[in-house]
Amino acid sequence: MTVWVVRAGKNGEYEESAISKGVSGIDFAVGRSVEEFGSRDALRDYLSAGPNAGDSNQKTSGIAGQVWNFARAIRDDDTIILPRKRPRVVAVGKVVGPYQFQPWADTPHLRPVEWTATDIPRDAFDKDLLYSMGGLATVFRVGAQDAESRISRIVAQHQQRQGVRPVESIAPLDAIEYEAPPVDLEEQAKERILDLVRQKFAGNRLEELVASILDASGYKALQTRPGPDGGVDVVAGRGEMGFDQPRLCVQVKSGRGAVDLPDYNRLQGNIKTYGADHGLLVSLGDFTRTVRNENERSYFEIRLWGPEELVDKLLETYDKLSETIRQDLPLRNLRIPVETNS
Repeated sequence: MTVWVVRAGKNGEYEESAISKGVSGIDFAVGRSVEEFGSRDALRDYLSAGPNAGDSNQKTSGIAGQVWNFARAIRDDDTIILPRKRPRVVAVGKVVGPYQFQPWADTPHLRPVEWTATDIPRDAFDKDLLYSMGGLATVFRVGAQDAESRISRIVAQHQQRQGVRPVESIAPLDAIEYEAPPVDLEEQAKERILDLVRQKFAGNRLEELVASILDASGYKALQTRPGPDGGVDVVAGRGEMGFDQPRLCVQVKSGRGAVDLPDYNRLQGNIKTYGADHGLLVSLGDFTRTVRNENERSYFEIRLWGPEELVDKLLETYDKLSETIRQDLPLRNLRIPVETNS
């Protein structure tokens, strides 16, 4: 049995649909069932002459290989890994049926999947597993040593913590030959930065980092005094003195657990208490689905910064951050080639 990464859209736009429907799906604008093609080369030739005409041979070959593997190489009982974008957790499932082609679906090429866990924190995985799951391709094999047995244990431990009956253990992954996908260097760099943030800015120091990012973004930010603050860690406003609008009430959570609705509601109440215009909720552990759903209804009142948003804002403002922050987070600019294969 083999472990596969199958992503659900470039920005994770098909993740919720895949999990709720019990499927793994891809698109790639291949308007016919893969079962109509007798070989990978035949599929590649079709793409070269039709939907992907004009693309480079390398790109067309890469797409053909991924679609072919999804339909023909993935087997029943293989493990599917879905590194999710929102929130930044990992879903794990088992393939439970043959390839299907449903041209009316968002992702017409489908495999039925039994999702055994949908919200495993990324830091539950060893670094080599995370890196092997970080390729740029949409469909690829995970080549880390004993990947399947290790992932099975991670799922079982996660289910035990969630009070769910653990899945049966799975035999170790057999040695296989595979072509490693291009590595997503940007994603790996962000994961490393996030590790450093967790190491160097635990507890109240994360408030210092958030305040520095806001200062670098044109606000005047003030950390509240440590202790019972009623859920407000930083206040910030525009203008030279910080009196101008928009004025922010900021709550910062440095723990690994996902922030749930009580903290969100507390911040919402504090916006009025502090005379602020908006709220900002920052969490290194991301947010529950309930919070993200609620935030859609109060989008113009509160913003959420999970791990990915925090790292993006850090990189965006890095050159303007305080010297103390930059000493604890030493980064250097590096241009990397952009892979266009999808």
